[in-house]
Amino acid sequence: MTTPRARTGRTLPRPRLLLGTLAVIVVVVGLGLIAYYTPLMAVRSTDVRDNQAVPADQIVGAADVADGTPLLQVDTAAVAQRIAAIPSIESVRVQRSYPSSLTITVVERQPVVKVTDGQKVHVLDRSGVGYLTYDSTTGVPPEVNALPEFSTPNPGPSDPTTVATLRAVHELPESISGQLVAVTASSPVDIQFTLKGDKTVVWGDSERGAEKARTLTAILTRPASTYNVSSPEFPAFK
Repeated sequence: MTTPRARTGRTLPRPRLLLGTLAVIVVVVGLGLIAYYTPLMAVRSTDVRDNQAVPADQIVGAADVADGTPLLQVDTAAVAQRIAAIPSIESVRVQRSYPSSLTITVVERQPVVKVTDGQKVHVLDRSGVGYLTYDSTTGVPPEVNALPEFSTPNPGPSDPTTVATLRAVHELPESISGQLVAVTASSPVDIQFTLKGDKTVVWGDSERGAEKARTLTAILTRPASTYNVSSPEFPAFK
């Protein structure tokens, strides 16, 4: 049986506490509405970071965010998707920087090899993505001409041979990559390099790249035209 004291000891909601809670909710909602609908926290500047080959103006133009747009109304995922459509952009991150800025950080594709198809010269990045194309009849930039020529039946990012070959090229030390003239591969296990001085390197597959590079560096001092490091523990040259 409940005693009168027990009944009177119950805690009842206090009107003052309820009013305070409602006031906090109103303030929070109000601030959110102000931020979402008013120009108090709107885009007044765009900061582009880590771009080199792609001009900042091109990136800002692709972002297509008008000055004065409230930051909370900016769909950062959609903005990133528009910027990623620029062929030379590998990845992009878009962030709201309060109170009034967008920060766009990009990673640009880096050229690794070139593929010549008739009069067209395509530049491929480390993933095998062709992101720049030049017409040899109208001129190819010197830095593109200096890239190693890549020959394989089906060059592209979904081709296993391309992926394996470019992995091998990417892992080469500068002392060897600086001598690289051409790369050929008929399969993922049949990778060959041509170095300056008309030297052929039989690389094999893309595994054990560091070991192969060390072995090749050691035997390149020997006079020969062909160096085989497909089994780095048993190199051969002739």
